[in-house]
Amino acid sequence: MFDVSFSGKRVSLAEVQEHPARFASRLERAKVTPGFALCHCRTDTPRKLVIRRYGSLFHLAGWPDDGVHHAERCDFHKKGVSGAGPNPDSRDAIIAGPNGMNVRLDVSLVHQETASGRNRTTGVSTGASRRAAPLLAFLQTLWTSAGLTFWFGTSKPQGWGSVNAELFAGLGDAATVNGSPAQDVLHVMRRFEQHDRDAINAEFDAFRTRIVNDEKVSRRGLVLGELAEFADTEFGKAITLRQHPQRYHVSTALADHAEKKYRRAFRAIGKPNARVIALLLVERLTHRHLRIVDLAAMLCSLVFLPCDSMYEVAMANRLVAERRRFEKPIRMAEGDEMLPDFVLLDTHPATHVEVYGMNGVASYERRKAEKQGQRLSRGIPAVEWNVDREELKQVLLPSPVTRT
Repeated sequence: MFDVSFSGKRVSLAEVQEHPARFASRLERAKVTPGFALCHCRTDTPRKLVIRRYGSLFHLAGWPDDGVHHAERCDFHKKGVSGAGPNPDSRDAIIAGPNGMNVRLDVSLVHQETASGRNRTTGVSTGASRRAAPLLAFLQTLWTSAGLTFWFGTSKPQGWGSVNAELFAGLGDAATVNGSPAQDVLHVMRRFEQHDRDAINAEFDAFRTRIVNDEKVSRRGLVLGELAEFADTEFGKAITLRQHPQRYHVSTALADHAEKKYRRAFRAIGKPNARVIALLLVERLTHRHLRIVDLAAMLCSLVFLPCDSMYEVAMANRLVAERRRFEKPIRMAEGDEMLPDFVLLDTHPATHVEVYGMNGVASYERRKAEKQGQRLSRGIPAVEWNVDREELKQVLLPSPVTRT
Protein backbone atom coordinates (compact mmCIF):
# COMPACT_ATOMS: atom_id res chain seq x y z
CA MET A 1 0.00 0.00 0.00
CA PHE A 2 1.16 3.53 -0.76
CA ASP A 3 2.20 6.23 1.71
CA VAL A 4 0.38 9.40 2.66
CA SER A 5 1.76 12.48 4.41
CA PHE A 6 0.38 15.27 6.61
CA SER A 7 1.75 17.66 9.24
CA GLY A 8 5.32 16.71 8.38
CA LYS A 9 4.75 12.95 8.82
CA ARG A 10 4.84 10.31 6.10
CA VAL A 11 3.23 6.96 6.87
CA SER A 12 1.52 4.02 5.18
CA LEU A 13 -2.15 4.62 4.38
CA ALA A 14 -2.88 1.23 6.00
CA GLU A 15 -1.53 2.54 9.30
CA VAL A 16 -3.80 5.59 9.17
CA GLN A 17 -6.83 3.47 8.29
CA GLU A 18 -6.26 0.75 10.89
CA HIS A 19 -5.20 3.08 13.72
CA PRO A 20 -6.95 6.44 13.16
CA ALA A 21 -6.74 7.54 16.79
CA ARG A 22 -2.92 7.60 16.61
CA PHE A 23 -3.01 10.27 13.90
CA ALA A 24 -6.02 12.34 14.99
CA SER A 25 -4.08 15.36 16.29
CA ARG A 26 -1.80 15.57 13.24
CA LEU A 27 -4.72 15.23 10.83
CA GLU A 28 -6.66 17.87 12.75
CA ARG A 29 -3.76 20.31 12.30
CA ALA A 30 -3.38 19.45 8.62
CA LYS A 31 -7.11 19.97 8.04
CA VAL A 32 -6.63 23.60 9.15
CA THR A 33 -3.23 24.21 7.51
CA PRO A 34 -2.63 23.54 4.66
CA GLY A 35 -6.13 22.02 4.44
CA PHE A 36 -5.23 18.70 2.84
CA ALA A 37 -3.01 15.62 3.04
CA LEU A 38 -0.93 14.11 0.24
CA CYS A 39 -0.98 10.69 -1.41
CA HIS A 40 2.38 9.39 -2.68
CA CYS A 41 1.11 6.66 -4.98
CA ARG A 42 2.92 8.43 -7.83
CA THR A 43 6.55 9.33 -7.40
CA ASP A 44 6.36 12.27 -9.81
CA THR A 45 3.49 14.29 -8.34
CA PRO A 46 1.85 13.72 -4.93
CA ARG A 47 -1.94 14.08 -5.09
CA LYS A 48 -4.05 16.08 -2.66
CA LEU A 49 -6.40 14.25 -0.29
CA VAL A 50 -9.45 15.56 1.54
CA ILE A 51 -9.31 15.28 5.34
CA ARG A 52 -12.76 14.50 6.71
CA ARG A 53 -13.82 14.57 10.33
CA TYR A 54 -16.33 12.08 11.72
CA GLY A 55 -16.82 12.30 15.46
CA SER A 56 -13.43 12.58 17.14
CA LEU A 57 -11.49 10.97 14.29
CA PHE A 58 -10.31 12.01 10.85
CA HIS A 59 -10.32 10.07 7.59
CA LEU A 60 -8.78 10.60 4.17
CA ALA A 61 -10.68 10.73 0.89
CA GLY A 62 -9.80 11.43 -2.71
CA TRP A 63 -9.75 15.03 -3.88
CA PRO A 64 -12.86 15.81 -5.98
CA ASP A 65 -12.46 14.79 -9.65
CA ASP A 66 -8.82 13.78 -9.10
CA GLY A 67 -9.23 10.02 -8.82
CA VAL A 68 -8.07 9.28 -12.37
CA HIS A 69 -4.63 10.72 -11.55
CA HIS A 70 -3.87 8.24 -8.77
CA ALA A 71 -1.96 5.02 -9.43
CA GLU A 72 -4.16 2.16 -10.54
CA ARG A 73 -3.62 0.14 -7.36
CA CYS A 74 -4.13 3.13 -5.07
CA ASP A 75 -7.20 3.21 -2.82
CA PHE A 76 -7.99 6.68 -4.16
CA HIS A 77 -7.85 5.71 -7.82
CA LYS A 78 -11.07 6.56 -9.62
CA LYS A 79 -13.24 3.47 -9.62
CA GLY A 80 -15.74 2.88 -12.41
CA VAL A 81 -18.97 1.03 -11.59
CA SER A 82 -20.10 -1.78 -13.87
CA GLY A 83 -23.70 -1.59 -14.86
CA ALA A 84 -24.18 1.90 -13.47
CA GLY A 85 -27.71 3.14 -13.71
CA PRO A 86 -29.11 6.44 -14.96
CA ASN A 87 -28.08 9.78 -13.51
CA PRO A 88 -29.73 10.46 -10.15
CA ASP A 89 -32.48 13.05 -9.76
CA SER A 90 -34.08 14.84 -6.84
CA ARG A 91 -36.55 12.01 -6.33
CA ASP A 92 -33.87 9.39 -5.66
CA ALA A 93 -33.80 7.93 -2.18
CA ILE A 94 -30.00 8.28 -1.99
CA ILE A 95 -28.39 11.29 -3.64
CA ALA A 96 -24.61 11.61 -3.77
CA GLY A 97 -23.66 15.30 -3.63
CA PRO A 98 -20.28 17.09 -3.44
CA ASN A 99 -20.56 17.30 0.36
CA GLY A 100 -21.85 13.81 0.99
CA MET A 101 -24.87 11.57 0.73
CA ASN A 102 -28.43 12.76 1.21
CA VAL A 103 -30.33 9.66 2.30
CA ARG A 104 -34.03 9.08 2.78
CA LEU A 105 -34.80 5.72 4.38
CA ASP A 106 -38.12 3.93 4.49
CA VAL A 107 -37.80 3.60 8.28
CA SER A 108 -38.52 6.22 10.92
CA LEU A 109 -35.76 7.67 13.08
CA VAL A 110 -38.38 9.40 15.26
CA HIS A 111 -41.31 7.38 16.55
CA GLN A 112 -44.01 9.38 18.31
CA GLU A 113 -46.99 8.25 20.36
CA THR A 114 -50.04 10.50 19.90
CA ALA A 115 -53.57 10.49 21.23
CA SER A 116 -54.83 9.13 17.93
CA GLY A 117 -52.24 6.36 17.72
CA ARG A 118 -48.68 5.96 16.54
CA ASN A 119 -47.28 8.56 14.15
CA ARG A 120 -44.04 7.89 12.33
CA THR A 121 -42.06 10.94 11.22
CA THR A 122 -38.58 11.53 9.88
CA GLY A 123 -38.29 15.07 11.15
CA VAL A 124 -37.83 16.50 7.66
CA SER A 125 -40.01 17.46 4.74
CA THR A 126 -38.65 15.61 1.73
CA GLY A 127 -41.62 15.90 -0.60
CA ALA A 128 -44.20 13.24 -1.30
CA SER A 129 -42.60 12.28 -4.63
CA ARG A 130 -39.18 11.36 -3.26
CA ARG A 131 -38.48 7.67 -3.01
CA ALA A 132 -37.26 5.97 0.17
CA ALA A 133 -34.58 3.29 0.44
CA PRO A 134 -34.68 0.14 2.57
CA LEU A 135 -31.80 -0.47 4.97
CA LEU A 136 -30.17 -3.04 2.68
CA ALA A 137 -30.05 -0.58 -0.24
CA PHE A 138 -28.40 1.99 2.03
CA LEU A 139 -25.87 -0.60 3.21
CA GLN A 140 -25.08 -1.62 -0.37
CA THR A 141 -24.74 2.02 -1.44
CA LEU A 142 -22.30 2.66 1.40
CA TRP A 143 -20.20 -0.27 0.18
CA THR A 144 -20.29 0.92 -3.42
CA SER A 145 -19.46 4.56 -2.67
CA ALA A 146 -16.57 3.44 -0.46
CA GLY A 147 -15.06 1.38 -3.29
CA LEU A 148 -15.46 -1.78 -1.19
CA THR A 149 -16.73 -3.75 -4.20
CA PHE A 150 -13.25 -3.63 -5.79
CA TRP A 151 -10.07 -5.52 -5.03
CA PHE A 152 -6.84 -4.22 -6.51
CA GLY A 153 -4.68 -7.32 -6.35
CA THR A 154 -2.78 -6.07 -3.33
CA SER A 155 -1.36 -8.32 -0.65
CA LYS A 156 -2.47 -5.97 2.14
CA PRO A 157 -4.98 -7.40 4.62
CA GLN A 158 -8.32 -5.63 4.56
CA GLY A 159 -9.21 -5.22 8.22
CA TRP A 160 -12.17 -3.49 9.79
CA GLY A 161 -10.10 -0.34 10.32
CA SER A 162 -9.68 0.06 6.56
CA VAL A 163 -13.38 -0.65 5.96
CA ASN A 164 -14.36 1.92 8.59
CA ALA A 165 -12.11 4.57 7.03
CA GLU A 166 -13.31 3.92 3.49
CA LEU A 167 -16.97 4.00 4.56
CA PHE A 168 -16.50 7.46 6.06
CA ALA A 169 -14.62 8.65 2.97
CA GLY A 170 -17.52 7.54 0.78
CA LEU A 171 -20.18 8.94 3.10
CA GLY A 172 -18.90 12.51 2.88
CA ASP A 173 -18.48 15.49 5.20
CA ALA A 174 -22.07 16.66 5.42
CA ALA A 175 -24.07 13.50 4.85
CA THR A 176 -27.64 13.42 6.10
CA VAL A 177 -30.02 10.56 6.88
CA ASN A 178 -33.72 11.44 6.96
CA GLY A 179 -32.76 15.08 7.34
CA SER A 180 -30.43 14.60 10.33
CA PRO A 181 -26.63 14.80 10.21
CA ALA A 182 -25.28 11.29 9.65
CA GLN A 183 -22.83 11.80 12.50
CA ASP A 184 -25.78 12.12 14.91
CA VAL A 185 -27.78 9.08 13.81
CA LEU A 186 -25.30 6.61 12.25
CA HIS A 187 -22.62 4.94 14.35
CA VAL A 188 -20.10 2.93 12.33
CA MET A 189 -18.25 0.69 14.74
CA ARG A 190 -14.55 1.38 15.13
CA ARG A 191 -11.88 -1.30 15.03
CA PHE A 192 -11.35 -2.29 18.65
CA GLU A 193 -7.95 -1.57 20.13
CA GLN A 194 -7.28 -2.32 23.79
CA HIS A 195 -5.16 0.76 24.37
CA ASP A 196 -7.95 2.96 22.96
CA ARG A 197 -10.79 1.15 24.74
CA ASP A 198 -11.87 4.10 26.88
CA ALA A 199 -12.19 6.44 23.89
CA ILE A 200 -14.09 3.82 21.87
CA ASN A 201 -16.51 3.20 24.74
CA ALA A 202 -16.97 6.94 25.28
CA GLU A 203 -17.86 7.44 21.61
CA PHE A 204 -20.42 4.65 21.75
CA ASP A 205 -21.89 5.98 25.00
CA ALA A 206 -22.24 9.43 23.40
CA PHE A 207 -24.12 7.84 20.51
CA ARG A 208 -26.31 5.87 22.91
CA THR A 209 -27.29 9.04 24.81
CA ARG A 210 -28.78 10.42 21.59
CA ILE A 211 -31.15 7.44 21.47
CA VAL A 212 -33.87 8.58 23.87
CA ASN A 213 -37.25 7.11 24.76
CA ASP A 214 -39.59 8.93 27.13
CA GLU A 215 -42.52 6.61 26.29
CA LYS A 216 -44.01 9.30 24.03
CA VAL A 217 -41.15 10.01 21.63
CA SER A 218 -38.50 7.47 20.68
CA ARG A 219 -35.43 8.79 18.87
CA ARG A 220 -33.66 5.97 17.14
CA GLY A 221 -30.22 5.40 15.69
CA LEU A 222 -28.38 3.24 13.15
CA VAL A 223 -25.46 0.99 14.06
CA LEU A 224 -23.19 -0.63 11.47
CA GLY A 225 -20.70 -3.37 12.26
CA GLU A 226 -19.70 -7.00 11.75
CA LEU A 227 -22.22 -9.48 13.12
CA ALA A 228 -20.57 -11.85 15.59
CA GLU A 229 -23.39 -13.63 17.43
CA PHE A 230 -27.10 -14.27 17.07
CA ALA A 231 -28.16 -15.96 20.28
CA ASP A 232 -31.22 -16.98 22.26
CA THR A 233 -32.17 -15.05 25.40
CA GLU A 234 -35.02 -15.41 27.87
CA PHE A 235 -36.82 -12.59 26.05
CA GLY A 236 -36.21 -13.70 22.47
CA LYS A 237 -32.97 -13.21 20.51
CA ALA A 238 -29.99 -10.91 20.78
CA ILE A 239 -27.35 -9.75 18.31
CA THR A 240 -23.78 -8.85 19.21
CA LEU A 241 -21.38 -7.09 16.87
CA ARG A 242 -17.73 -8.07 16.76
CA GLN A 243 -16.39 -4.59 17.55
CA HIS A 244 -18.27 -3.97 20.85
CA PRO A 245 -19.87 -6.14 23.58
CA GLN A 246 -23.22 -4.28 23.52
CA ARG A 247 -26.16 -6.67 23.10
CA TYR A 248 -29.06 -5.65 20.86
CA HIS A 249 -32.33 -7.38 21.68
CA VAL A 250 -34.54 -8.71 18.87
CA SER A 251 -38.17 -9.78 19.08
CA THR A 252 -38.93 -13.34 18.03
CA ALA A 253 -41.04 -12.10 15.12
CA LEU A 254 -38.30 -9.82 13.75
CA ALA A 255 -35.66 -12.51 14.30
CA ASP A 256 -37.69 -15.06 12.32
CA HIS A 257 -38.29 -12.54 9.54
CA ALA A 258 -34.61 -11.58 9.34
CA GLU A 259 -33.42 -15.20 9.30
CA LYS A 260 -35.67 -15.90 6.32
CA LYS A 261 -34.96 -12.66 4.42
CA TYR A 262 -31.17 -12.79 4.96
CA ARG A 263 -30.84 -16.55 5.28
CA ARG A 264 -27.51 -16.81 3.42
CA ALA A 265 -25.96 -14.15 5.65
CA PHE A 266 -27.30 -15.59 8.90
CA ARG A 267 -26.14 -19.09 8.01
CA ALA A 268 -22.60 -17.73 7.63
CA ILE A 269 -22.37 -16.27 11.14
CA GLY A 270 -19.33 -17.76 12.83
CA LYS A 271 -17.90 -19.35 9.68
CA PRO A 272 -14.13 -18.73 9.49
CA ASN A 273 -14.08 -18.00 5.74
CA ALA A 274 -16.85 -15.36 5.63
CA ARG A 275 -18.02 -12.10 7.22
CA VAL A 276 -21.53 -10.85 7.91
CA ILE A 277 -22.24 -7.11 8.04
CA ALA A 278 -25.28 -5.79 9.87
CA LEU A 279 -27.01 -2.41 9.76
CA LEU A 280 -29.29 -2.12 12.80
CA LEU A 281 -32.07 0.38 13.47
CA VAL A 282 -32.19 0.55 17.26
CA GLU A 283 -34.17 2.26 20.00
CA ARG A 284 -33.73 2.44 23.75
CA LEU A 285 -35.24 -0.30 25.86
CA THR A 286 -33.80 0.63 29.27
CA HIS A 287 -30.91 2.80 30.43
CA ARG A 288 -28.28 0.61 28.75
CA HIS A 289 -30.31 -1.87 26.74
CA LEU A 290 -31.11 -1.33 23.08
CA ARG A 291 -33.77 -3.03 20.98
CA ILE A 292 -33.58 -3.65 17.23
CA VAL A 293 -36.54 -2.21 15.32
CA ASP A 294 -35.33 -3.25 11.87
CA LEU A 295 -32.13 -4.58 10.33
CA ALA A 296 -30.30 -5.54 7.16
CA ALA A 297 -27.57 -8.17 6.83
CA MET A 298 -25.01 -8.61 4.05
CA LEU A 299 -22.83 -11.64 3.40
CA CYS A 300 -19.18 -10.83 2.62
CA SER A 301 -15.89 -12.52 1.88
CA LEU A 302 -12.96 -12.50 4.27
CA VAL A 303 -11.91 -9.03 3.07
CA PHE A 304 -15.47 -7.67 3.22
CA LEU A 305 -16.37 -7.97 -0.47
CA PRO A 306 -20.18 -8.39 -0.71
CA CYS A 307 -21.35 -11.79 -1.95
CA ASP A 308 -24.68 -13.43 -2.73
CA SER A 309 -23.83 -16.97 -1.61
CA MET A 310 -21.16 -19.00 0.15
CA TYR A 311 -20.05 -20.22 -3.27
CA GLU A 312 -19.37 -16.62 -4.26
CA VAL A 313 -17.52 -16.16 -0.95
CA ALA A 314 -15.28 -19.09 -1.89
CA MET A 315 -14.59 -17.60 -5.34
CA ALA A 316 -13.90 -14.13 -3.91
CA ASN A 317 -11.50 -15.58 -1.34
CA ARG A 318 -9.66 -17.47 -4.08
CA LEU A 319 -9.34 -14.37 -6.27
CA VAL A 320 -7.97 -12.38 -3.35
CA ALA A 321 -5.52 -15.15 -2.39
CA GLU A 322 -4.24 -15.20 -5.98
CA ARG A 323 -3.90 -11.39 -5.91
CA ARG A 324 -6.26 -10.83 -8.81
CA ARG A 325 -7.67 -7.41 -9.60
CA PHE A 326 -11.45 -7.61 -9.82
CA GLU A 327 -14.85 -6.10 -9.12
CA LYS A 328 -17.91 -7.56 -7.45
CA PRO A 329 -20.96 -5.81 -8.98
CA ILE A 330 -23.88 -5.35 -6.59
CA ARG A 331 -27.39 -6.04 -7.83
CA MET A 332 -29.52 -3.16 -6.61
CA ALA A 333 -31.96 -2.18 -9.38
CA GLU A 334 -34.27 -3.74 -11.93
CA GLY A 335 -32.23 -5.47 -14.60
CA ASP A 336 -29.18 -5.90 -12.37
CA GLU A 337 -29.76 -9.65 -12.25
CA MET A 338 -27.97 -9.73 -15.61
CA LEU A 339 -24.75 -8.40 -14.04
CA PRO A 340 -21.92 -10.95 -13.77
CA ASP A 341 -20.94 -12.32 -10.37
CA PHE A 342 -17.39 -10.98 -10.70
CA VAL A 343 -15.36 -9.08 -13.30
CA LEU A 344 -11.63 -9.74 -13.65
CA LEU A 345 -10.03 -6.38 -14.39
CA ASP A 346 -6.48 -7.67 -14.93
CA THR A 347 -7.24 -9.33 -18.27
CA HIS A 348 -7.79 -7.70 -21.64
CA PRO A 349 -10.61 -7.51 -22.27
CA ALA A 350 -12.12 -7.82 -18.80
CA THR A 351 -13.35 -11.36 -18.03
CA HIS A 352 -16.72 -12.18 -16.47
CA VAL A 353 -16.72 -14.82 -13.74
CA GLU A 354 -19.99 -16.63 -13.09
CA VAL A 355 -20.81 -18.91 -10.18
CA TYR A 356 -23.72 -21.22 -11.00
CA GLY A 357 -25.17 -22.73 -7.86
CA MET A 358 -28.80 -23.40 -8.82
CA ASN A 359 -28.47 -25.52 -11.94
CA GLY A 360 -31.70 -27.26 -12.91
CA VAL A 361 -34.08 -24.54 -11.71
CA ALA A 362 -36.07 -23.41 -14.75
CA SER A 363 -36.04 -19.65 -14.06
CA TYR A 364 -32.35 -19.79 -13.18
CA GLU A 365 -31.50 -21.70 -16.34
CA ARG A 366 -33.37 -19.13 -18.48
CA ARG A 367 -31.46 -16.24 -16.92
CA LYS A 368 -28.21 -18.18 -17.23
CA ALA A 369 -28.81 -18.78 -20.96
CA GLU A 370 -29.69 -15.12 -21.49
CA LYS A 371 -26.49 -13.95 -19.81
CA GLN A 372 -24.45 -16.40 -21.87
CA GLY A 373 -26.09 -15.11 -25.03
CA GLN A 374 -25.40 -11.49 -24.17
CA ARG A 375 -21.73 -12.17 -23.48
CA LEU A 376 -21.37 -14.14 -26.71
CA SER A 377 -22.90 -11.32 -28.77
CA ARG A 378 -20.62 -8.75 -27.14
CA GLY A 379 -17.47 -10.82 -27.32
CA ILE A 380 -16.96 -10.87 -23.55
CA PRO A 381 -14.79 -13.74 -22.31
CA ALA A 382 -16.12 -15.66 -19.33
CA VAL A 383 -15.20 -18.23 -16.72
CA GLU A 384 -18.04 -20.37 -15.39
CA TRP A 385 -18.05 -22.43 -12.21
CA ASN A 386 -20.86 -24.99 -12.04
CA VAL A 387 -20.63 -25.88 -8.37
CA ASP A 388 -22.46 -29.20 -8.78
CA ARG A 389 -20.02 -30.45 -11.43
CA GLU A 390 -16.55 -29.39 -10.34
CA GLU A 391 -14.57 -28.18 -7.35
CA LEU A 392 -13.40 -24.59 -7.19
CA LYS A 393 -9.73 -25.60 -7.51
CA GLN A 394 -10.57 -27.19 -10.88
CA VAL A 395 -11.82 -23.90 -12.35
CA LEU A 396 -9.21 -22.46 -14.72
CA LEU A 397 -8.80 -18.69 -14.58
CA PRO A 398 -7.12 -16.70 -17.36
CA SER A 399 -3.69 -15.37 -16.54
CA PRO A 400 -3.49 -11.67 -15.70
CA VAL A 401 -2.05 -9.32 -18.27
CA THR A 402 1.51 -8.26 -17.45
CA ARG A 403 1.70 -4.49 -17.28
CA THR A 404 4.80 -2.72 -18.41
